[in-house]
Amino acid sequence: MTQREDILLNESNELEFLSGDFLVGVSDQQHVRHILEANKGHYYQYPLVGLGANDLINGDIDRDELRQDIKIQLKADNYRPLTVSIDADFDVFINAEPLTI
Repeated sequence: MTQREDILLNESNELEFLSGDFLVGVSDQQHVRHILEANKGHYYQYPLVGLGANDLINGDIDRDELRQDIKIQLKADNYRPLTVSIDADFDVFINAEPLTI
């Protein structure tokens, strides 16, 4: 499985540094988190990317529809969703692998 590398951010979406330079590392989890958090239109080059998970909180959410939307978003960013599960508390668990591009 190929892993993507990028500049890493911390949980507050602030840049990580190492010895005064950007910290670069495996970024697949970071990419998936950003897709789930971003709203459609957030990425100007790809206006349909983004699930807007923060806007879905306390809303009327259908679990199956949410699972399907997550899979569509992952596929749009060249990930192969192996499993996407959502528990009773709407915690989302994703197992996906990046496709080679």
